[in-house]
Amino acid sequence: MKPCLSILCLVSCTLAGCMSTSPIYDARFGDANRVARAAQTLDPGAPSRNVQNPVIDAKATAGAQIGYATSYGYAVKEVKQSVITLVPGQ
Repeated sequence: MKPCLSILCLVSCTLAGCMSTSPIYDARFGDANRVARAAQTLDPGAPSRNVQNPVIDAKATAGAQIGYATSYGYAVKEVKQSVITLVPGQ
């Protein structure tokens, strides 16, 4: 009985190694993410329906941000250009 059981175990393990489960898992990969994203989207067609030109330009936006920062006492940082100096021979 013991050799028969060990042969049966060996054959079943060998056949289990030949079974391919990857296509089964790959077919449903990402379903949970797609379902969660679809549940959180209120109106999927909104971006294609509401195409408009921007109402405010860049100069007005920058002025509004500076005004907001100064009204609350934030320091407005000036953006400095990065300078890379290449010295030949060093």
